[in-house]
Order: sequence, then structure tokens, then C-alpha cells
Amino acid sequence: MRGASLRHLFFLIFLLCFTTVKVLPAALTVSPSRSQFFRGDSVSLSCEDDNISAGWTVRRNTTKRLSECKDGWGEPAGSSCTISILFIGDTGVYWCESREGAASSSIQLTVSGKIRLWS
Repeated sequence: MRGASLRHLFFLIFLLCFTTVKVLPAALTVSPSRSQFFRGDSVSLSCEDDNISAGWTVRRNTTKRLSECKDGWGEPAGSSCTISILFIGDTGVYWCESREGAASSSIQLTVSGKIRLWS
């Protein structure tokens, strides 16, 4: 009886290890690769992950509110978001979040009020 119980235990452990769907955190990629921007610049934010089915969305928290790309501050395209014209109000913390609630590490983007004088 003891050997049968041990086999059942190993079988249950095997099932748990190989049938659990794991959502690994995505990595937020910023292009151009920096955290300081000028008013009027553009930026592209992408959630890089092998698990496309996780449905990653770019989110942010600014002094105005917590929101996601489709809420009017960026142009969403799948798991990416492009902000064509940055404003000072776009300064905030950005990250990727999956439908299941998993989150990537975050990055603080700062937009300076000065206008860039060079390209």
C-alpha cells in the first residue's frame, strides 16, 4: 500500500509541474533606449515576451492617473505602444501587464519642458 501511495504522489507532482501554465514576466523595451526625453519627442514602448498569448499591455502611472495605452495617451499595436508627441504630463512610471495580472519591471520616464534644438 505504501508503494502505491508513493507512486500516486509522484504522479500528482508530475502533473502539477507539467500542466501548470506559467506566465513569465515580460520585459518593457523603450525605443529610443533612454529614460529622459524632451517635450515633442516620440517614444515606442514594447512588451517583449515569448508567451504572446499572455496579452501584455503597456500601462503607466502619472500624476494625472493610472491608465493603459488605449486610454488616449498612446497608439496601441498589439503589445506595443507609441507616443508620437511627448508632453510633460507623460512623465511617469511605465510597465507591462498581462491579462492575468502579471507585471514586468517598471521604468520611470521623464519628459523635460525644454524643446530639443537638435535632431
